[in-house]
Amino acid sequence: MKGWVVRGTGTPGDVFEWGETPGPSHDAMHGLTVDLAGLRTRRGDDPPCSAYLFVRVRAAALATPDITMATGERPYVSGQEAVGLVEEASPGLESWVGKRIMGFTPQPFGSFAERCVMYPPVIYEVPESLSDADAAGFVIPAHTAYHAVHRRGQVRSGETVLVLGAAGGVPSSAVQLCVAAGCRVIAVAGGAEKVAFCESLGAQVVIDHQKEDFFEGVESAVGPASVDAIIDFVQGQPGKRARPLLAVEGRHVLAGHAAGLIEIHPNEFYLQNWTLVGTCMGAGYGARMLELEETAHAHVLDLLARGKYRATTTREVAMRDVPAALADLAARRICGRVVALP
Repeated sequence: MKGWVVRGTGTPGDVFEWGETPGPSHDAMHGLTVDLAGLRTRRGDDPPCSAYLFVRVRAAALATPDITMATGERPYVSGQEAVGLVEEASPGLESWVGKRIMGFTPQPFGSFAERCVMYPPVIYEVPESLSDADAAGFVIPAHTAYHAVHRRGQVRSGETVLVLGAAGGVPSSAVQLCVAAGCRVIAVAGGAEKVAFCESLGAQVVIDHQKEDFFEGVESAVGPASVDAIIDFVQGQPGKRARPLLAVEGRHVLAGHAAGLIEIHPNEFYLQNWTLVGTCMGAGYGARMLELEETAHAHVLDLLARGKYRATTTREVAMRDVPAALADLAARRICGRVVALP
């Protein structure tokens, strides 16, 4: 099959190679095992991956890990998420064959190719209302945002919630979940296009950090120390600067680190009666993952059916243009999700 194979360490423009590559096979899957990081080569007594689907890719979503994860350890097909038709299945999963599904696509058989691998629990039949382009980038943002906003962030109706990096793929899902929960949502984004995008998602206040200091903008809009929860996909200096906006007993939810990681001193939290909340979907949950993923999926599908949530795909590109589109993603020139079509 043809696909984008990563060889070496560097930017997609340097290390992505388009060409023939071995597709997924039952023999190849027998040599792999599954852990928190996804698929990896078996060692010692590791059990083989025994539950999986081979999927014909109809659309693949681009994401930051496609830019950051090139390690040079072994060639692999990149791509984290897709929608496609199930062509083959491991024993016990034959009922999936022929279905249009969406879900996570682990390396070395990622979604930037003609065929990819998916495995439970992160596989879902696609509702008829979702196009291939919208379904390709639906699962990871929706589920991650649900975890940050509801399970870990515990947002409640009537609260004031600040979303940093709000125009991104996962953050734009978080904006919608907070709006649907009845919160007053303040979105921080950079540039007129991203501001308009956040407004279209229902954010009541949008601060353009390219035009004004976002801290002053939030204070002007809602008053000092008036934010109940910060859903932070940025961290770094912006995250630190945002914290004094928290009201007493406010929560700072760390859900990403687009601006890097810096040390956080405990004094900031215990002296102010704030709560620091970490969120990383999948970490430590083990067998509970299936329950958590199903809960998230049911919640977002209900919102989708009621018109309170929409997929945030804003750009479609040809599969051959993936490296260029990833360069735009790295330069923060994209709102929501961008997907590649064969």
